[in-house]
Amino acid sequence: MQNAQVTPADRVDLARRLLGVTDIPSPPVEAPLRQIGEREAFWASNLSEEQTFEVAAVLRTVGEHSYLWVEEDASVPDDALLALAQTFDDVIYPEVRKLWGSESTPGIDGDPRIYGLFTPNLGDGTIAYYAGRHSYPDEVIAYSNEHEMMFFNLDTIGINLTGVESTLAHEFQHMIRATIDPNEDTWLDEGFSKFTEYYLGYGDVLGVGQDFAFAPGTQLNTWAYDSSNGVHYGAAMLFVTYFYERYGLEAIQALSADPVNGLASFDTILRGLGEPGVDVFFADWVLANVIQNSALEDGRYGYAGDVLNTRVLASINAYPYLAAGTVNQYGTDSYEFDVPDEATALTLTLTAPQTVSLVPASAASGQQVWYSNRADASELNLTRVFDLSGVQAATLTYQAWYQIEPDWDYAYVMVSVDDGAHWDILNASNMTTANPHGNAYGTGYSGDSGGWIQNIVSLDAYAGQSNVQVRFSLITDDAISLAGMMIDDVAIPEIEYFGDFESGEEGWQPQGWIWMDNVLPQHVWVQVIQFVGDDVTVTRWRSPTDAIESLTLIDGVEKVILTITPFAPVTTVPMPYTLTVNAQ
Repeated sequence: MQNAQVTPADRVDLARRLLGVTDIPSPPVEAPLRQIGEREAFWASNLSEEQTFEVAAVLRTVGEHSYLWVEEDASVPDDALLALAQTFDDVIYPEVRKLWGSESTPGIDGDPRIYGLFTPNLGDGTIAYYAGRHSYPDEVIAYSNEHEMMFFNLDTIGINLTGVESTLAHEFQHMIRATIDPNEDTWLDEGFSKFTEYYLGYGDVLGVGQDFAFAPGTQLNTWAYDSSNGVHYGAAMLFVTYFYERYGLEAIQALSADPVNGLASFDTILRGLGEPGVDVFFADWVLANVIQNSALEDGRYGYAGDVLNTRVLASINAYPYLAAGTVNQYGTDSYEFDVPDEATALTLTLTAPQTVSLVPASAASGQQVWYSNRADASELNLTRVFDLSGVQAATLTYQAWYQIEPDWDYAYVMVSVDDGAHWDILNASNMTTANPHGNAYGTGYSGDSGGWIQNIVSLDAYAGQSNVQVRFSLITDDAISLAGMMIDDVAIPEIEYFGDFESGEEGWQPQGWIWMDNVLPQHVWVQVIQFVGDDVTVTRWRSPTDAIESLTLIDGVEKVILTITPFAPVTTVPMPYTLTVNAQ
């Protein structure tokens, strides 16, 4: 998996290859200064209803680095807009750029000023968003406003814009990230944005992390599609802030600049600092969330702020104790034990699988499949050349399984006969033509297949040709990515080709895809914290390789907390377990 090369989606190149766009205008060198009172219609999205619509807006404020537009019927006070523009000029713009780097400037419109649109109807619970699509020509991405642009939901923030400065800093980080690391994992991109708020003094890191403290079983390295993401924001902010507090500004800037994504990037930077790597750092973070005392050790057991109200699954004072549970990867289940005064040891037995599936499905046949991988703002391709020169008709059949963000991300089957310069997108009965946000390049797969589905695609148009490239492609946007796609049992009967991938890659060339058996080793951190006054004693082991069966209790122990934290890369498949504890 570490060798899979995930490529950021090049939207201009995709428009040329997949849409046949040849006339893509270059951005203007400079643009005239816009004037207060000008009117313009902008495309915006309602994120909860998944609708794209036009907003008629008026330019209300011009700052040194921003244009602030307001929906024409909204009554936002001038002084609130002026104050926000001034804060952006004086604080947010210089400080966020100093922290992370620069946005694309002068950008698609030749104007270094950033556009902000204040409008209602952006979706229930939506405060604001940055959408990178608007930084491309309309010829490249439909519904582009052709400005570097943020959107603020007046239904949520109110017309007085109270507290919106932190949101502006948050979204500006996203704008910069789209330039410096366009396919960073969503969870880490959001972690950088929440940390930006904290770093500029707009947020209490532990206060924002409280949602996560109430739900520590939440998986750190993913982002929810169909539920509230408050817990994910909290987890990501705490993790990034913990890294900053332990290693400092230069380290977090190196993390930001690293081209590797997600937890793998942490591993690269940590090892460069002489640390063991991300797995141990993650285990330390779990302890910090439980112990919350930065005065201990070298500060690794807490944060430089107020204490979180953390949650344990159960408080136990009767033995033996037996628990059966399920916990997410990179999430934590915690148990608190009140041990009898006469007890000198705890016996601990954790039973858990030694492997976990990368995706929640088995192969269509046999064991091996091709898997698209899981990435944001990326193009993931699987390609093979076929010689159809000896046939007058041809049919492509294959089994497909997929979980793809509906109406935002799409998978395609496509063919090229000119060495990849141009591609024809083919149709199959299970594909969709729905394209509410303008993200699709043609008919494709989106949503949940509900299991493996048999697909048949005509290749008759390419019969008689010797250099026919067939490609499975998953193209994702810059937000949520789901499990992805698997392909199995590919056949072109007319040329007697059949590939079930059991014996190898069968000549298919991957760009981000993985030939796999869908099995990962399941690792688990088990950590026991013994509390005596303000002191703690920590015992840690990695299950199943170095598990212990008996833990000696220290004199005067007041309480014991045990944490169970599974970790396996990429997968979102949770781990079942049973735990038995007895006091001796």
